[in-house]
Amino acid sequence: MKARVFSLALAAAAAAACRPPAAAPPAPPLLVRTATVQPRDLDQQLVLTGTLRPRAQVQVVAEVGGRLLRVARDEGARVAAGELLAQVDPTDYQLAGQRAAASLAVAQANRAHAQVEKERADNLVKTGGITDKDHLAAKVAVQVAEASESQAKSELAIADRQMERSRITAPIGGRISKRHADAGTVIAAGTPLYTIVDDSVFEFRSSVASGDFGMVKVGEPVVVTVDALPGFVTDGQVNRIAPQVDARSRSFEIIIRVPGKRELVSGLFARAQVKVREVPGSLTVPPAALLRDGSDPTKAQTYVVKNNTVERRDVVVGVEVPDAVQVTSGLNVGEVVVVDPPSALGPGTQVQVERATKAGS
Repeated sequence: MKARVFSLALAAAAAAACRPPAAAPPAPPLLVRTATVQPRDLDQQLVLTGTLRPRAQVQVVAEVGGRLLRVARDEGARVAAGELLAQVDPTDYQLAGQRAAASLAVAQANRAHAQVEKERADNLVKTGGITDKDHLAAKVAVQVAEASESQAKSELAIADRQMERSRITAPIGGRISKRHADAGTVIAAGTPLYTIVDDSVFEFRSSVASGDFGMVKVGEPVVVTVDALPGFVTDGQVNRIAPQVDARSRSFEIIIRVPGKRELVSGLFARAQVKVREVPGSLTVPPAALLRDGSDPTKAQTYVVKNNTVERRDVVVGVEVPDAVQVTSGLNVGEVVVVDPPSALGPGTQVQVERATKAGS
């Protein structure tokens, strides 16, 4: 009996070993998000970064030495050209002017006396009452007196000019960014007193890759934003383009003119968007639908969904904007591409479409 049972068990085991293994259940479709390839009008833009600089910045220095009696403006104050900024003690320059005026009066009196003597000598020489030597001396005396008068006039003009320079005024209109001296300080000629920036117009300078040299033109309108001022937007204009590409960096400089605004100050980091060209009717996909290896910025790959199965497709890209990329080759209008493809996705993978959208939506 035991032998029979053992034989039956062996037979059952052998039969089980001869049966083919049960087929594994098919993998469930992979859930993916998709977008539909659609035509769209694109504006190609060049995004530049740089720093706002004032159109002009002037350091005001003392032209004469002395003690500062007062300073009339502080940092942040707005000044007009010619407005008083500070006053140097003018006492010494007033005295110098008075001395020069007195010297001029003496010189004028000497000239008048010499002229009278010359006229007297002219009359005497006709009657022989004076020698030629004395006549010549009278002429020379007039010339010396006239030269002394001219010298005295120059010294008076210099004294008046020094007096004027004791009043330190703004050479340009703008805003004071720095005051360098306090009232009571004894200064010398050439001592910095103020720094004034002309913030009526700013210059935005940015380095641009040499490959974009022909894309930007002087006079093009620009939209400028500032990182430190959320929501702030202003218009600018391409003012100048450097006519040379730097050999090391392979870039050139663009200078954008930005009108002054109350919110803007020198040194702010800014961004500028320059509209380069319009590309109407472009076939577009979302940027997240493209796979790139970085070797060639014009080439990419994408997954196209057909009959719930994906295939990998090589594409050529063109204009890029923040929410869409132009595809110039490799896709047709109406085709469906996978957005943010999962790492498990591969050619031939069965998928279930979660949502289909248009590019840029």
